[in-house]
Amino acid sequence: MIRVFMALSLALLFATPASAHLLPAQNATMNIVGNDAYLVVSAPASAFAGVDDDHSGGLSVFEIARHSQDIATQFASRFHVTEPGNPVVAMPGWVSTPQTEGVPVDQRYVVILLHVHFARPPHHPAIATGLFGTGSGEAQMTLSATQGAMSEVAILTPDAPSHTWFLGAFATFVDFIRVGIAHILTGPDHLLFLLTVIVAAAGWRYWFGVVTSFTIAHSITLTLAALNVVRVSPAIVEPGIAASIVLMAAFNLFGGHASAAAGNWRRVLLVFACGLLHGLGFASAIGAMAVDGSIAHRLPSLTQ
Repeated sequence: MIRVFMALSLALLFATPASAHLLPAQNATMNIVGNDAYLVVSAPASAFAGVDDDHSGGLSVFEIARHSQDIATQFASRFHVTEPGNPVVAMPGWVSTPQTEGVPVDQRYVVILLHVHFARPPHHPAIATGLFGTGSGEAQMTLSATQGAMSEVAILTPDAPSHTWFLGAFATFVDFIRVGIAHILTGPDHLLFLLTVIVAAAGWRYWFGVVTSFTIAHSITLTLAALNVVRVSPAIVEPGIAASIVLMAAFNLFGGHASAAAGNWRRVLLVFACGLLHGLGFASAIGAMAVDGSIAHRLPSLTQ
C-alpha cells in the first residue's frame, strides 16, 4: 500500500499545468482502502508557527523545503485520524507546495500527504483538526471521504473541529443543518433577507410558513448542486441573492399586507423562489468538495 501511496504522490507532483493544483485551499480528501487511509490535506500557511521566515503571510518554496520537518511535526500534532478500539499508525506526512513547477505558487497554503494504517478496516473513522488559519476564509476546512461505494462530505470549523464518517443519513443531515445555520448566521446577505421577510408581519403562522418555505427551497437547490445536477456560476448567484433582498423589500412596500391571506401566500411563494437562489449560494460557499463528480459518487453523501 505504501508503494501505491508513493505512486499517487508522484502522479500528483508531476501533474500537467492544466491540473496543476494538488488540492484547492482549505480542502482535504481521505480515501480508505482496506486497512489503509490515504489523505491529501491543504492547510493554510498561517496555521503553522515559526516557518514564515520573511513574515510575508505565506510560504515560499524555499521556506517549505527548509521547514518541511517542522510543518510535518505541527501537522501530526493537530490533525488526527482515529477510530475507537481500532489502533492507528500514522506514517510521517509528506509536505509539498500546492502547485507544480512552471505555475506560480499560491503561498497561502501547503499540501500534506498522509498515510494512516488501521489495525482493522475502519467502519466509522474520525478526523479532528486544529489547522485553521488566521486569514479570510481560513476558518473552515471541507473534507471528503470515500470507502468503496460510499462517500461523504463534512465541513470542520474551530467550533466543530471533528467529524465521524459514515454514521448514517440522520447524522449527515444534522451535520449539514449545523453548517447551514452557521452559514446563515455569519452571512449578512442571508440575515438581511430573513429580516426583510420577518418584519413584514407578526404571527407564528406567517413566520412558520415563510421559514419552512425558505428551508425547503434552500435544501432542494443545495441537494441538486451537491449532486452536480445544477451548477450556476457565483457571478450570477451572488448578484441574484442581493437582488432578492431588494425584491423582498419592494414587495413589503408595495405588495399588500402580509396579514391578508392572499398577501401571505404570495410572500410564501416568493420566499420559496428566493430560497432556491440562496441554496445555490450556500452550495458555492461550501466550495470544491473534492469528490468524484458523478452522481453515483455524490449521492451517498446525502443518503448513506
